Amino acid sequence: MDYDLISKYLSGNATEEEVSSIFQWIDDSPANKKAFIKFKKTWALKAKSDEDCEMAWQELESKLDNNKPKSRFSGFIKYAAILVLLVGIGSYFIQQKSNSDLPVIDKNAITLELGNGNIQVITEKEESAILDKNGKVVGKQQGGVLSYQDVANQVVSKAPIYNELNIPHGKTFKLILSDGTTVHLNAGSSIKYPVKFIEGTKREVFLNGEAFFDVTKDANHPFVVNVNDLNVRVLGTKFNVSSYPEEENVNTVLVEGSVALHGEDSDFNSANTVLLEPGYKGEWNQHSKETFITQVDTKMYTSWVEGRLIFRNTPFKIIRKKLERHYNISIKNNNEILEEKTYNAVFDVESIEQVLRTLNEIYSIEYIIDQNEIVIN
Repeated sequence: MDYDLISKYLSGNATEEEVSSIFQWIDDSPANKKAFIKFKKTWALKAKSDEDCEMAWQELESKLDNNKPKSRFSGFIKYAAILVLLVGIGSYFIQQKSNSDLPVIDKNAITLELGNGNIQVITEKEESAILDKNGKVVGKQQGGVLSYQDVANQVVSKAPIYNELNIPHGKTFKLILSDGTTVHLNAGSSIKYPVKFIEGTKREVFLNGEAFFDVTKDANHPFVVNVNDLNVRVLGTKFNVSSYPEEENVNTVLVEGSVALHGEDSDFNSANTVLLEPGYKGEWNQHSKETFITQVDTKMYTSWVEGRLIFRNTPFKIIRKKLERHYNISIKNNNEILEEKTYNAVFDVESIEQVLRTLNEIYSIEYIIDQNEIVIN
């Protein structure tokens, strides 16, 4: 495997074909996977020169050439991603009935609250139909995708009927709205949306958490994401919006097209609207109501869609929360000084145990694992 190709992949610039070849190489043997993880530790530091990183890679390659074990990991890795082992993608279950004979829904299950208040549990290993109050099919779920496209368009309605999709920690999910707009929901997020967008009105959804939108163009019906009193308004574009409870700012990163940011209570006009260009991030402060714009590497904010976690000069308190959501764990940090320190890290095929070992080896972060809780001292 070529060093330049690995570095290109870790930088988020590899093509789909190149990523596929890298993961095939990782899949060929346990030694390759081990070498890949070890090299990333050197690459992530970035305190060393590129020459040092290349020397580290060459040293690992020489060791592999001298001792290549037989493959035991065929089929282990299938998807191109620089980060994130999605934990808990799989089945849901309904717990034992309570004394009132009502089912208790597992907190780790993906749930869909229907317009009539009923809650439907979604499991990625099965298929299900989404019904309206009259028993008519308005959406279909297959695996990790829930789609209202085509199906919901058959519904005749003068007023919007909302569903709300809730994604727990440790999982992500894909939603296709009635107009064909695709929404990737990150762990610990929820979105409220109409089963069918109404002709002559704006297409509006309500988000908590983080999502990546690929909006279908429709000049006559603007698409608006309402998140914590901020409206993100577009016609057709690709962008990422993040606003978790612990975050002070609502972050909007534009990948393609254009978006306009304005307060929920304000009218949409040039006087109170901030426009974003591709490659820029808008940070809207929920207290001051001010928006700050900076140029960014969009892959740093959108790589989670493909299963990646990339940290560059990131405070540990942010890393900690992202790890909690992504791996569905609890991290208790008893080292207050550690919270504000910034770190570099890249994770993809690692388990949470491997992630913690990496942080310990590179940054000497001491920890104890107690069931589903990690305690840092």
